[in-house]
Amino acid sequence: MRRQGFGALLTDEQWAVFLKAGATRVFPDGEPIMRQGDREGVVYMLAEGTVKVSVVRPDGTESLLALRGSGEALGEFSALSGLPRTATVTPTGGGCLTRALTSAHFRLLVGRMDLHRALWEHVVKRQSEGESQRAEIVALPSGRRLAATLLRLTGVLGTHVPGAGGAKGGGDGAARHGAVLRVGLSQKELGDWIGMSRASVAAEFGRLRSMGIIRTGRQYVSIRDLDRLREVAQGDS
Repeated sequence: MRRQGFGALLTDEQWAVFLKAGATRVFPDGEPIMRQGDREGVVYMLAEGTVKVSVVRPDGTESLLALRGSGEALGEFSALSGLPRTATVTPTGGGCLTRALTSAHFRLLVGRMDLHRALWEHVVKRQSEGESQRAEIVALPSGRRLAATLLRLTGVLGTHVPGAGGAKGGGDGAARHGAVLRVGLSQKELGDWIGMSRASVAAEFGRLRSMGIIRTGRQYVSIRDLDRLREVAQGDS
């Protein structure tokens, strides 16, 4: 299975060491794995499933920060710093299977396998990801912003499949390269995440459907033509 985040920087053997060392913890859809402000000294290795990372602002509103897929280490920042959890992490679109290690055990394995460089590379990539998303919110119009978000999620969470042929503008009806996203987010959550109203998200989804680029259903988006979606994100369509 394709791994994301910290796990993507490890060999299969190294990832297996973390999984073997941790205690199995299963979390159903919607049950928090960790909560903002907690001081629990545990790192969760996400073996299966998708989670959303969110924070509660001082005014009490909840803001989505990211979606993470299998292969991620959850709570590693607290393990390194000793500080309280900075966000709440919750399964979305289905339950999650994790392996739980104490912070001390996680740090021990990182040192034993000489993975400090990989861990800090992971930290820097997370920071860069957040900066790129903030830049998109400022710079891109809504249609391009939604398309860019769908592409980014495809890289992290998508299951690639042969796309349906005959999309509008597709010419000869040849099969297109596509993907399926099971993100478990409402249109309002998605809009809040990328700085769009629910109505704008619904309108842009409708436009992409009318172009034959996507299909949507309950808690999933089927991308029928990734190439054309990239064109929309780049402003070429």
